Amino acid sequence: MKVKSIIACGLLLLGIGAATTSCEDMFTADNNLVTTDLAPKDTLYQMMGIVKRMQKLADKTVLLGEIRADLVQVNPAVASTDIQQLNANNITTGNVYNNPADYYDVINNCNIYLAHVDSLLKSHGEYYYGKEICAAKCFRAWCYLELAKIYGSIPVPDKFTEPVLTADAAERIVASSNRVDMTAILNFCINDIQQYATMDENNALRSGYGATWSGISYAYMFIPVRVLLAELYLWRGTCTGSVQDYMNAAGMYHDYFCFTNEEHGVNNNVIAWRDRSHMVGLDSYAGMRFSLGGTDMEQVGVIPCDTSSYYGNTSDLRKVFCSLYSNNYYPWVEPSQRVRKISAAQDYCFYRYESATKCDTLIFSKEPNEYERSEYVGDLRLTSVYKNTSNEASRENARLNDQRIVIRKWTNGSMSLSNDTKNSYVPYYRIAILYLHMAEALNRAGFPETAFAVLKYGMTYDVLNDRSIISQDEFDRLCQIKTFGFSNTEPKYNNNKELADQANNTFVIWNSTRFGGPEEGTARNTGSWKLPENSPTGMQLQIGIHSIGSGATDFNKKYRLDDDATLANIKPLKELPDTVKLYLNSTHEDSLLWMESKIPYDAAVEENKAIAEENAAYLASPELRQKRQAYVAKLILDEEALEGMFEGLRFYDLMRYQMQDGKFSGFSSTSTITLPDYILTTYGSEDEKDNMTGKPWFLTLPSR
Repeated sequence: MKVKSIIACGLLLLGIGAATTSCEDMFTADNNLVTTDLAPKDTLYQMMGIVKRMQKLADKTVLLGEIRADLVQVNPAVASTDIQQLNANNITTGNVYNNPADYYDVINNCNIYLAHVDSLLKSHGEYYYGKEICAAKCFRAWCYLELAKIYGSIPVPDKFTEPVLTADAAERIVASSNRVDMTAILNFCINDIQQYATMDENNALRSGYGATWSGISYAYMFIPVRVLLAELYLWRGTCTGSVQDYMNAAGMYHDYFCFTNEEHGVNNNVIAWRDRSHMVGLDSYAGMRFSLGGTDMEQVGVIPCDTSSYYGNTSDLRKVFCSLYSNNYYPWVEPSQRVRKISAAQDYCFYRYESATKCDTLIFSKEPNEYERSEYVGDLRLTSVYKNTSNEASRENARLNDQRIVIRKWTNGSMSLSNDTKNSYVPYYRIAILYLHMAEALNRAGFPETAFAVLKYGMTYDVLNDRSIISQDEFDRLCQIKTFGFSNTEPKYNNNKELADQANNTFVIWNSTRFGGPEEGTARNTGSWKLPENSPTGMQLQIGIHSIGSGATDFNKKYRLDDDATLANIKPLKELPDTVKLYLNSTHEDSLLWMESKIPYDAAVEENKAIAEENAAYLASPELRQKRQAYVAKLILDEEALEGMFEGLRFYDLMRYQMQDGKFSGFSSTSTITLPDYILTTYGSEDEKDNMTGKPWFLTLPSR
């Protein structure tokens, strides 16, 4: 970043006596006390100093979550030894990415800040540092969660909050047996920031400082508290199996997505075939969904990175994922065979509406020979983010690769900005990923129909009110998910007045004037679905997550919740006699013909009532629900791979899946990786090296 950037003000900490570097980290601390007598200006500088320290976590957070998993393969001829260790899951304590000190550095700075900031200072009736205190607690909780995901069990200071000001204090913590596992960490973090869940709006406690960075507010450098709480609840539900935690997670995601005037939908930046010959496509996916800025911004919080080490911490992600002159155009990693197989296994649905009587629907072939590139088979997100083009071989330097390989998610060293500056950033979270995590929480809480709707249709008023998508039993139970800080008078569900009256402050509120799904008469497979005509200003488009790369999923009959055996147990209703239709509204009710036709009509109505009750009981049965949950869990994990590939999510997605599936051996260093059986059965192969099975889930903490 430029010198004038407010992040550079963090460097002033070294000169104004407000530095928090006396304890460089909790493992190798200096014996110098920290100045804690902070003036107001020093306090603001110190908060930006914490933001600056977060930069050191950006690369390792992505690489630890991606390189250890199965969606990338490493080029051993060019990749660093540290990257090769990550990919092989044989990681030494000396590995540069096995450095918990950087996370503890942020935690300790947050602890010092919170211990000494004047939390009672008021200005115009409001606490002066309320936003900064919330931000510091969110940074601390995020770092604790990352440490728990990486190490399982970790040493912590007293009550998680004690500032470490001397080397002796740091040594005592490291040497003690005071290790806490992920569950204890999550308990602390949730309790610590839960109080902020009922604030008036999502951005109310995100610091702004009245400036912008590359066209966006500084507020985006801070983590939205509702998003973080939702993630914490999702992980705690994963650890404990608590249905209530999953429901709390779903409620928090809902509140973040739906808060009035801050709605976040799944936008229409997709990659799609424009015609049925699959020769012409339109791609607004990688070019728009990963840019920063605009009305459809996907990122909900970012770690900003500098481009010159002179100004601070830079990102090496571009070198890892993309062809550069500095790496002789050989990226260190490329997409693995497994991610290619997951992508190719999807059914792409082409749909075009021409008139009410003429609709074109087609499931595209999976024969690679019919396409220009093998990546065009199935889902198209891989081909959008992964580009491999030939280039003339260099006559001057034979070491240069004649291929140019780019992962477009990281083309500027990290996700690229929307303007011409060379600054870059790494996102904490993206909207589409959060929708998938919400689906995961819903499914594990016992709502597989709603979770599937997130994938196929998108969450809207109409979807929630469609009993062919979400059964009455599941809808009734959804109404019991109480949200935290959200209230709205919409919607009024016509089919159940009693439940509609209870719907305020529940998950089922997806305001019909703010969220809209693509209609049958709108353009499809053009990469630009349109909102319904006369939609309110600011309305958020909702499409199913799977539609981002697999076409019109809501018209794809192969992408379905139930298999043939399940559907066979759902009985069709009886046809009502046609003749009675002429007489039901007739004034000649005593006519013989009317009586003769009404008797079988009434009998059929009663029979249909019995069939409907039998179907409802079957749909509400625990056996069917569990079957659906198991199936939807697989769909979600595949969708998380398709949407989140190369972003540092895969390793932890697999970890959660195995924990939720009951195939996890705890948070110790002896806990070994098992991959889901369906992954190995569906996408594994004898000639593909498995770099995960039998290896440790968690890294070993360096002793010092």
